[in-house]
Formats: sequence, C-alpha cells, structure tokens
Amino acid sequence: MDATDLPTRLTAIHDEGYVILPDLLPPAQVEELTRALEPYERDRPMGRNQFEGERSHRVYSLAGKGSVFLQLAENAHVMSLLDALLLPNFLLSNLQSIRLHPGETAQPWHTDDTFYPAPRPLSTPLAISVIWALEDFTEENGATELIPGSHRWGTEHPDTREHQEVAAIMPRGSALVFNGALWHRGGANRSHRTRLCISPQYCQAWLRPQESQLLIASRETARAASPRVRSMLGYNIHPPFVGQVDGMHPLRLIDPTYRAAKSAAGEIADRVLARPEIAIATGTARGN
Repeated sequence: MDATDLPTRLTAIHDEGYVILPDLLPPAQVEELTRALEPYERDRPMGRNQFEGERSHRVYSLAGKGSVFLQLAENAHVMSLLDALLLPNFLLSNLQSIRLHPGETAQPWHTDDTFYPAPRPLSTPLAISVIWALEDFTEENGATELIPGSHRWGTEHPDTREHQEVAAIMPRGSALVFNGALWHRGGANRSHRTRLCISPQYCQAWLRPQESQLLIASRETARAASPRVRSMLGYNIHPPFVGQVDGMHPLRLIDPTYRAAKSAAGEIADRVLARPEIAIATGTARGN
C-alpha cells in the first residue's frame, strides 16, 4: 500500500493497520547505515530460536552504537505519523537491525505489543513499529508478511481464524509503519541474498520500553543528540511526573541551560494534579 500525504497515511494505518512509505532514504544514507552495522554484524552468532531466526543476524541496542541510527529513528516522515498516533513524549522502545540469510524460515505470527497486558481490541495504539528496508524487500527474500485489519482483533491468533496476508514488498530506502497490535511475521528467505532492515519501535510515554534506552545511550550521547531524540530516549516527563528524577525534569541531568529555559511542563503537571479528569478530557495533559 502506497500513500502520499499525511491524512491518507493515517487512514491506512487506522483501517489496515499499516502503510508503506516508498523511497524515503537516499542511497547514500542507506549505504552509510549498512556500513555502520558491519562491525556489529561481523562474527555475530545467528539467532537463538525460531523467533529470532536461526538463519538471521540481529543487532540490538543501536541507540548506543552510533548517531547514524538515532538520526534514522527521528526521520521526519515517521515523526509526523507518530505525533498523530501517540501521545506527546512517546519513547523509543527498541532499535535493532535484522538480516535474514538465505534458508531462513518464516517467523511465527506475533504482534509487537503483545507484552503489554491490555484488553483487546485497543482503542488507541500502545506502540508503533517501523521497518526500514536497507535492501529490497521481495516475496523471495522474506519480506515482512502482514494481516491487514488484524490490529482490530480481540484475543484471536492467526492460526485459529481465517485471514488474508500480504507481503510488504518495497525497494530499499522505504519504510513500513504499522500499529504494534497488527499481526505480522518475517517471511522465509528463499533467495540467494540477504534481506536487511533496521526496525525502530516506539511506545506511549507511560509504558515501559522494551530496551532500557537510558542505560544503552550514554549521557554524552544524549547531550549530543537532538531534542527529539533526547525525549525519545527518556529525558522527558509524562505529566504530571512520570520520568522525574529527584522530583525534577530529567533534562537537568544533561542540559545545563534547562533551568533558564521556559517550559510548560510545570504548568501542565499542576493542572493534571489539581483536576486530572478535566486535564485528560480537554487534552491539556498533552505538552512538553
């Protein structure tokens, strides 16, 4: 599925659970990302089970392995979707690469938010996943397989009900963006070449991320990062005080100018604490 504007893309994610954004990355950026992965893939063992992929290489915790990966995680096209789908101050939950080698079998069906015990179907997404194709995704090399509309299912499993599946065919440099509740899997690689991607996953600010980004990325890394990346790493507040350190905003730990900067966080926290039902109903809990 292709889309060219934000409303159309959001409609696709709402209705089908996913959208493909083709040809977003220039070849030079794709090559830079691939080169940056090389030292971490070298001599790395294959996956430990069928889910990780016994013929797959996965490199986890990329937030601490180079600014090039963090720059990808804040791609403007993806951020515009996340700003509309998740609450402010959403978090980077996971940042990993996945390379399927020839002979890899299909992954088990799964959702990326399955570890959050919430009643299904969900009224709003808990998480959004992105898969960046660093090599062409084809039916032969294991393109991600999706079940359109399955983000609206209850507790059903694909093995227990009829469904239709589609393969996310896309050229390198493209991005697949989907609701974390959408059932999907990595396909079988029947080709003679690998299939490489980088997958950032994001979650609501009030949820625990899959990876502990504050431990993965050093304070020096956070200081050098953009404000958006800092926030996604966890240097933010979900009103009124989720994420605080010693009763204060965590940015104070890495930004010496924070005290001099004006912020609406304190005002929002006061409103939420005083009248939480009004703040939530009117949306005034949304903010820095």
